[in-house]
Amino acid sequence: MVQRLRAGGHKALAPDLPAHGDDPTPVNLVTLRDYVDSLVRVIESIPEPAILVGHSMGGLVMQAAEEVPDRVRAVVYVSAILPANGVAMLQVVDGFDPEYLAQLEWASDGRSAEIRAEGARTFLYPLCPQRLVKDALERFTPEPAAPFEVPLHTTADRLGRVRAYYVECLRDRAVPVGLQRSMQRDAGISRVFSLNCDHSPFFSAPDDLVACFESVAEETAR
Repeated sequence: MVQRLRAGGHKALAPDLPAHGDDPTPVNLVTLRDYVDSLVRVIESIPEPAILVGHSMGGLVMQAAEEVPDRVRAVVYVSAILPANGVAMLQVVDGFDPEYLAQLEWASDGRSAEIRAEGARTFLYPLCPQRLVKDALERFTPEPAAPFEVPLHTTADRLGRVRAYYVECLRDRAVPVGLQRSMQRDAGISRVFSLNCDHSPFFSAPDDLVACFESVAEETAR
């Protein structure tokens, strides 16, 4: 996505959250505050207001936008978890497919979890090119539990000032489209884009996803 966006003349960054990707933070030490602070640092490091994109559990970017609304031009949620104000992400996963949740393997202390490779192929990447799926699976890291347990808090005066968009994925088996739409209704979404794809449009429908981002950039430039 970064390459495609830069080719279109945009500046694009894809930072790793703490304990994800190449970030060395120990998984059991990560909190929601760590996630939010890391995003705020990135936002404040660039000269112009950013368009934040959050995929899946990356719906937590709403909390970063709450912190620095004047530095955020828009938020784009891609098949993202959007807890209601005062609700923790862990409470939203009750709406997930039980078969998907059964693919998670928890650490002995219950503080992190990983999805089985076959579960990822079935629920996260069923429509994606296999070479990309293989590469993605090699980059997987354990998911810390702590950030999912803390309620998100937002206000109309801060996050409410930021334009919000949602890209719903109609063939998503991880975050069912019915759940996506129920979360949209409570989130003050300005516009919804619908893609006929799985949970990972950056692999299964990258050009369509870029087109969504281009539309957001155009609308918010006015």
